[in-house]
Amino acid sequence: MPSTCRSFVLILVGLCLVGGSVAADPPGADGVEVKVRNYSEMLDTIKHFRGRVLVVDFWADTCLICKKEFPHLVQMHDKYSPAGMAAVSVSLDDPSQPGAQDKVLRFLRAQRASFTNLILNEKPEVWQEKLGFDGPPCVFVFDRQGEIKKQFKDEFSYADVEKLVKELLAKK
Repeated sequence: MPSTCRSFVLILVGLCLVGGSVAADPPGADGVEVKVRNYSEMLDTIKHFRGRVLVVDFWADTCLICKKEFPHLVQMHDKYSPAGMAAVSVSLDDPSQPGAQDKVLRFLRAQRASFTNLILNEKPEVWQEKLGFDGPPCVFVFDRQGEIKKQFKDEFSYADVEKLVKELLAKK
C-alpha cells in the first residue's frame, strides 16, 4: 500500500477510534442533495458509516468514465443497502467555479443518487497527496470496522467492486 494511502487509512482509523457521530444532512424533496465539505469534514462523514460496508466513489463531471459507471454505484446502493452497504459519492469538481454545484446536483438527481453526496472543497494538490491518487475515477471500499479493504483506481470494473462488497457483507 503506498504511503499516502496508508496515511489516509491511519487518519480514518484514528477518527473511528475517537468515536462520535455526524448529523446527517436532510435530503431534498427528491431525496438527492449534495454538500460542499473540506477534507476533514469528508473524513467525519466517512466515519459516520462505521458498522456498514462503505463504497466511496470519487468522480468529476469532466470524467466521462466516472459518469458512465456512476449508475452502477446507484444500483449497488439500491440492491445492497438493506444488507448493510452504504454509498458516498465525492465530486472532485471545484465548487468555486460558477455553476459547478448546480451541474453536480443535476447529474446526481438524474442518476437518482439518494445517498450521501459531497463536493470536496480542496485544491487538487491537497486531496491528491492525502488520498493517494491523481484523479478520478477512484473508489475506496471499507469494511464494517472502517478499514480500507481496497482502492480501485484507473482501470477497474464495478463488477469487481460489487464482488468485494458482497464478500464483505457476508462477514458479519
